[in-house]
Amino acid sequence: DYFLEQGSGSGFFIDEKGYILTSAHVVAGSDLVQVRLFDGTMVKGKLIGMDQLTDIALIKVVLQNSPDFIHLGNSKSIQPGNWVSAIGSPFGLNQTVTVGIVSAKGRSLGRSPYDNFIQIDAAINPGNSGGPLINSDGEAVGINTSVISEAHGIGFAVPIDLVKKLIPQLKRSGRIIRSWLGLVIRDVNIEIKEDLGLNAIKGGSLVLTVAPQSPAEKFGIKSNDVVVEFNHKLIKSSHELPRIIAHTPAGIRIPVKIFRDAKFLEINVILEEIPEKGLGK
Repeated sequence: DYFLEQGSGSGFFIDEKGYILTSAHVVAGSDLVQVRLFDGTMVKGKLIGMDQLTDIALIKVVLQNSPDFIHLGNSKSIQPGNWVSAIGSPFGLNQTVTVGIVSAKGRSLGRSPYDNFIQIDAAINPGNSGGPLINSDGEAVGINTSVISEAHGIGFAVPIDLVKKLIPQLKRSGRIIRSWLGLVIRDVNIEIKEDLGLNAIKGGSLVLTVAPQSPAEKFGIKSNDVVVEFNHKLIKSSHELPRIIAHTPAGIRIPVKIFRDAKFLEINVILEEIPEKGLGK
């Protein structure tokens, strides 16, 4: 037992009840979660739930006294150029703080349809995963999660606004239940717009294929349709649509505006929960 594989990462308290946020890849596959506190004390943690698609996990520990915790801020308000700090334990160097700026928002690394990272240039290294990204007001605006190994000064954090939406589900069921429509899509480029006569439309997602027995097939969406609006929201890119669908409740009727055969149509669809063994859009 003394030679079991071990992994480590960072995390942070989010309330006085002992809930801790970290990255899912830090605790995935673990049989035991141990938390080292600021003073070096080791306590046993309980994994409440995790979501590997967004790489977040929620842990709870029981302490004699209420822990100091970090207030969750608003990631929507931060902009490229804003100063941020990354806190964690890179290479086991506890309580390391690095400083940089927000380089960009809404980044996709192609790991899942729900990628929506904050890109930062504060130094992120192995062991930083799960630590907080802090704004100038001392609030957590993200969870540091990833780096590009070949690059320097490029790190990524999960936006805290997304995390706040998922925490209640993790507490309630230990996992995230998403909706799906059942489409494989791509962005509408200039060539496609010219071929379809869509030059006046900004954005949109071209439907490449429709999954068999999916909500999209059941309600009549077809290949070569262009999804222009979903629930009255203009679709700017194919990266945006899966995230919107995922967080729209299943079982209710949603209007989808499409462009087909030189005409705009509105189709009402009812989303379903994403199948256990597949990623839906």
